[in-house]
Amino acid sequence: MHCVTTLVVDDQPVLRYAVRQLLQDYAGVRVVTEAGTEREALRQCEKNHPDMVITELSISGEPAGAGICQFAKEHLEGAVVLVFAGDSSPAAVATALNAGADSFVHKSVSGARLVAAVRSTLAGGRVWVPAGETTPLLADAVPHANVMTKREEDILALMLCRWSNDEIAGELHLARQTVKNYSSRILHKLGFASRRELVHALGSRAGQVRLEGPGRPPGPAR
Repeated sequence: MHCVTTLVVDDQPVLRYAVRQLLQDYAGVRVVTEAGTEREALRQCEKNHPDMVITELSISGEPAGAGICQFAKEHLEGAVVLVFAGDSSPAAVATALNAGADSFVHKSVSGARLVAAVRSTLAGGRVWVPAGETTPLLADAVPHANVMTKREEDILALMLCRWSNDEIAGELHLARQTVKNYSSRILHKLGFASRRELVHALGSRAGQVRLEGPGRPPGPAR
């Protein structure tokens, strides 16, 4: 029987310990290694070739999780990645998708939900559980994204916030047709037929914000 190995990456030692115990006690994972920095995570990937990497997106204030995810998907044959993050904003979802994550789980979930997501991901499933959700939004519904540019990632984040093409164009100082072209490419890369389908699958409660005058949510970094 194959001994499933997992690497847990987070800058909080107590959280790493808790996840490790859950995996070993309830998820059927025999070997769990840990890393608190991006450098250590990449070293562990090269040394141990884990079957699964569970990583936070933000590590010590830096968006290192995306790089760890990309490294694992590119260099560890057959490995799966579950992003276990404290941020489930549209920008975080876009970052995880673009990095090739197989599953995304917010840190507000119960231990049982995390264990279920780990088992499903190891079995080849895809699970998306944003903040405040008790059931997965995704299960084998979203294909792996082709790599998006930074501009496409910014526009995807605003699309998940339900901004219109005109609103995105105004925020990013682009022509409306340019935004429309970007939107079409994004939908194609993610395998969705329409914005409605995209938002239904990926739009978390945090992302379901309308643009309303001066109280509008902040746009992405330019």
